[in-house]
Amino acid sequence: MLRIAFINLKPGTGKTTSAVWLAYAFHRRGLSVALADADPGASALEWSDQVGGFPFKIGGLPVKDFHRRADDFATDVVIGDIPQIEDHAPIARSAIRWANFLVVPVAPTGIELDRMSPLGNVLEEMEDVMRPDSQTGVLLNRVVTGAASGPSARRVLTGQGYPVLTTAIPRLEVFAQSFGAEPERNTTYDQLATELLEKAGK
Repeated sequence: MLRIAFINLKPGTGKTTSAVWLAYAFHRRGLSVALADADPGASALEWSDQVGGFPFKIGGLPVKDFHRRADDFATDVVIGDIPQIEDHAPIARSAIRWANFLVVPVAPTGIELDRMSPLGNVLEEMEDVMRPDSQTGVLLNRVVTGAASGPSARRVLTGQGYPVLTTAIPRLEVFAQSFGAEPERNTTYDQLATELLEKAGK
């Protein structure tokens, strides 16, 4: 089972959008997929309601023992849409224990790069209870194509020792305005699915 958790210290980083788009990308490859909505705000569940239901499993799991219950979905891929650590630390920390791939969406802005230090501290604190096969990857998100901010953020994060995924999600209306609509095919989220499978040795 590939266990992916989208995490960040703060809200508004694109965790739900990325989780839903990635779930569709895996589903369209013929993999069995489940999306665990661990956010008490239940945005992914609401999104599913608006499109008449996702074509894969989805369930609400905003619980402090997420790491004990998420595998009940019993699918090839389980994706956790995890709430921000600053407000929901018990849920988020439980998800960090559970995942074998932590994806950290980060926009290439000064404020989001500054948030990486306290997030790194959380991950360091939890290192002893994380899965032995756990990996972390920063997902550059809302990147302006052709702008210097994306490559600059990649250099900064890499220089600080963070593993940055090769895939970067561009800042496009198709992603920004996608809540409540069915995600399109053949986007950078398909590239992200390929990269995560390769890193997981699948």
